[in-house]
Amino acid sequence: MAVVTHVSGASLPQEQFVVLIARHERRIRSFIASLVACNRDAIDEVIQSTYLVAWRKLESFTYLDAAPDEELIRWMCTIARFEVKDYVRNRREFQVAFNDGLIDQIAEAQIAEADYLEARHDALANCLGKLAAAQRDLLNLRYGHNLSVKEMAARQGRQAGAVYTILSRIRKTLERCIQNTLRQEGYCS
Repeated sequence: MAVVTHVSGASLPQEQFVVLIARHERRIRSFIASLVACNRDAIDEVIQSTYLVAWRKLESFTYLDAAPDEELIRWMCTIARFEVKDYVRNRREFQVAFNDGLIDQIAEAQIAEADYLEARHDALANCLGKLAAAQRDLLNLRYGHNLSVKEMAARQGRQAGAVYTILSRIRKTLERCIQNTLRQEGYCS
């Protein structure tokens, strides 16, 4: 394994690249999802092509910070932006809704808000941990298993309106918790 050392910054060994990609896949996947309207097939295809391009260009990646994490994520998101554009150009169903300008605007907004979005994700994870197990189970049925409110009600022997009300209360509780957490961390809401 030959690693090219650049005067302008440190290079990244292949093993470290693989570890960092595994560590930060959620952030890269979320970035791509925001650009392709959360289409799972598109996300999977674009992330694979992004990883492939990054692997091929790894020798050109250098970083200046003490740790390469944030610079690598920005670099990967730049690659992903171009991979999304290629993906959209080759698929008619996306060409109506997306163009290069829109993709660039969304990508720039995502990058500009990356710290806030990461803090919000961490706050959500923390707040989910504070919910009762039954509440987390309901959220898992709705969002993890993509069940409709009617399907959830039928499984639980409840009225759909009651399940909808419970979900609404849980979402409001989570939003308050997230806002409070972000406020405590210095993010204004």
